[in-house]
Amino acid sequence: MTGRSHAILTEAFHRGAEDGSAALAKWLGRPVTLSVDRLETLPIASAAAVLGSGDEPVCSCAMGISGAVGGLLLLAAEDAAALSLADTLLERPVGTSTEWGELERSAVIETANIVGCAYLNALCAILTPENDDGILPSPPVFQRDFPAAVMEAVLMQQPLLGDTVLLANSEFRISSTLFRCRLIFVPDTAGLQADAHQPADPEPRP
Repeated sequence: MTGRSHAILTEAFHRGAEDGSAALAKWLGRPVTLSVDRLETLPIASAAAVLGSGDEPVCSCAMGISGAVGGLLLLAAEDAAALSLADTLLERPVGTSTEWGELERSAVIETANIVGCAYLNALCAILTPENDDGILPSPPVFQRDFPAAVMEAVLMQQPLLGDTVLLANSEFRISSTLFRCRLIFVPDTAGLQADAHQPADPEPRP
């Protein structure tokens, strides 16, 4: 991933956070703030380690990406944090959900769909503003497993993924409740081809 590509993705992640906040607030009817912090480019082999300690399960929603840009977007959180998020989304007291039922999964999947589409729309607007193909996401796929198994499943689903990932540590604030998660973008082996579409590096937001 080139420095130019990293700058474009940084700008897209910040724009996506703003758009995702607005979309989630509209869906939930409550104040929502989604923020992005500490974007890092890492080897894909290190991605499992950033999802968790390895001996505790994590929950993730993965979206395949095709069109002008290919790859995969993964939204992941520790199991307890994800269950707390599900409770908040369902307007229950935090701690109500102790396991993943259909309702809890549906709430988290819809949240991942809204957030993922916001990020991809921002990426498309910055990277391929004149490309009619756009960026097409697949429906999010929910998985609860240990970090290494989550990343193994990602690699099996997307065999053409590249060897680097962009990691964004993110926070949801819904009303007054805070949740932490990780957003991982893995471009495919074709790369972002940013130089062909972007005449100058965008100014990263503070």
